[in-house]
Amino acid sequence: MKILSSRIILILTFLIAGNGLLFAQKGKNKVGAYYFDGWSGTTFHITDDLKTNYTNREPVWGWVTSNQKVVDEQIAMAAGAGLSFFSFCWYHRNGKTPEELPENRAISFYKASKNVKKLEYCLLVANHGGFDVGPENWDKLTKIWLEEFKNPQYLLVNKKPLLIFFEFTSLIKNFGSPQAVSEAFAKLRKSASDAGLDGASIAICAGSADGVAKATDCGADVITGYNYHSVGFKGKEQAIPIDTLQTAEQNLWTKLDQSAAKPYIPVSTIGWDPRPWSNDKNRYNTQPYFTGFSAQSVENSVKGLLNWMNANVSSMTGERLGLLYAWNENGEGAWLTPGKTGLNPLTGLKKALKK
Repeated sequence: MKILSSRIILILTFLIAGNGLLFAQKGKNKVGAYYFDGWSGTTFHITDDLKTNYTNREPVWGWVTSNQKVVDEQIAMAAGAGLSFFSFCWYHRNGKTPEELPENRAISFYKASKNVKKLEYCLLVANHGGFDVGPENWDKLTKIWLEEFKNPQYLLVNKKPLLIFFEFTSLIKNFGSPQAVSEAFAKLRKSASDAGLDGASIAICAGSADGVAKATDCGADVITGYNYHSVGFKGKEQAIPIDTLQTAEQNLWTKLDQSAAKPYIPVSTIGWDPRPWSNDKNRYNTQPYFTGFSAQSVENSVKGLLNWMNANVSSMTGERLGLLYAWNENGEGAWLTPGKTGLNPLTGLKKALKK
């Protein structure tokens, strides 16, 4: 009877997994979220349109959240909901130190937080939109990154600190070729080893098979993404139900994984609606966006991520990392922070990640 019962349980487990109902138990997968700090009130991100027409996105603390008290509370909330780490969007502009840029304030608040040990962290180098990374500043940036790597809370992949790059196009342009980028990465790994670390695990975001190939040519150790919002677009439709994106991104994860010879960190795009940031240059108000964002939609997105992770363990990093876009991309329509008006996407995250 024991043998028969075991076989029945095994068969039922496979049947449930095949129907997309099996999701992770706490302790097996490590899920983190991208953290964007455009909320100091000193940048363009808190637009009049956002404040007036998208009040359901306003965090319970108000629009300005870039201060120590709020970051302390956010760390506790994120950890309490089951997140394991933040991946901070990190910016560099020539002529300024990273600390001088308001977009990097949250990292300092995180490291000074009384709750710092509740979450690990890593950096997403936002090497786009004028925040260029290239041979002229590589050595200087390497020294800055090495100091971050030494932090006891820094996230490791294969026992090496994880550094994510937002995109490969500007790297190839600035360094001159994928081979030159690969050589710069090798130099960074050696510098990390010389500093007493085990090296560095370098990830590059890619959203297509061609992008995976380019990231691989650049010497990436890991393939990942920031968000995959466009994969859910449908023809000329502008307002698209969020479940369309949820289905499409799972298919994309599989395609990217199949084209990658490297470990893959899947990213769930929990929402996309950047209309509050529309201007004459980007025309976001005429482009597609997703409807139906809610605590329930967040729960569905995260469960979809966990299902895929459980079914593709051998394709991921040994730590079984997954990412969410995002903790606080409120302006782009993807956020987990509890709201002033009562909308609390965090409850959906907590339900999905519960044991």
